[in-house]
Amino acid sequence: MPIPKSRKDLVDYLQSTYEKLHAELEATGSRAGSLHCVDDWSIKDLLAVRVWWTEHVIDWVEAGQRGERPVTPADGYRWKETPRLNADIVKKCRRESYKSLRQRLEQGYRRALQVIDGLDEGELLDVGVFEWAGGYPVSRWISINTARQYTTARTFIRRAQRKRANRK
Repeated sequence: MPIPKSRKDLVDYLQSTYEKLHAELEATGSRAGSLHCVDDWSIKDLLAVRVWWTEHVIDWVEAGQRGERPVTPADGYRWKETPRLNADIVKKCRRESYKSLRQRLEQGYRRALQVIDGLDEGELLDVGVFEWAGGYPVSRWISINTARQYTTARTFIRRAQRKRANRK
């Protein structure tokens, strides 16, 4: 999907992708966190990374609202180092339960909706409102770090489920 051009489009896209991911996770069952799904990651690992990006894009927006310039993507990482960042996220979340990550995903989703609701149209859709966002509107950052991530996660989870079903 292209970058949403309105608040309604962004909210609809976010809700739709989250609901589909949530349904997919429900269908996998509570023990599916250990199921291998992409590269050397389990579903739990994949979820840890998706949760991190959801939480952090909202942190960046909130920092921008306070007039701050957040460090993006994270302290000690440049954008071209996101594979290393993602690997470090997985390591950091190794001891966190699958259930906890599922709860954090839902909390992040709800927080994203609240932040979107709290932004005026200009803050959400105009380029240059927040210095940290560079040449892009905040709606693009939110979309890429939430809804698009949920879509790709769902794809990987479905693929893992098919592989598991074919082994039986």
